[in-house]
Amino acid sequence: MDLFSHSWLPFIYQYSFGLLIFGGGLFAIFIAYGSQKFWAEYKTWVLVLIWGFIYVSSIHLLMTIAALNNTPQLYLVILSGYLLTTLILSRYVR
Repeated sequence: MDLFSHSWLPFIYQYSFGLLIFGGGLFAIFIAYGSQKFWAEYKTWVLVLIWGFIYVSSIHLLMTIAALNNTPQLYLVILSGYLLTTLILSRYVR
């Protein structure tokens, strides 16, 4: 079985187009509202959105690696990432 075309190719496709659409949307918002004004008002939420994209893609990456290499210990890394993200967001986002 070809592991690249069944596991990594969909991952690359999904997150490359996701990044293109997500980045294009953020770019359009920055242009429409003015980058200085928008960044000053919504800096925290833009960073939360960017972190969310990185976080979700890293969970998918770690689960793919764990499944292909038969290493369920990586699920503990995912759990610790979840706890760290919850701690950071509950502390800094209000």
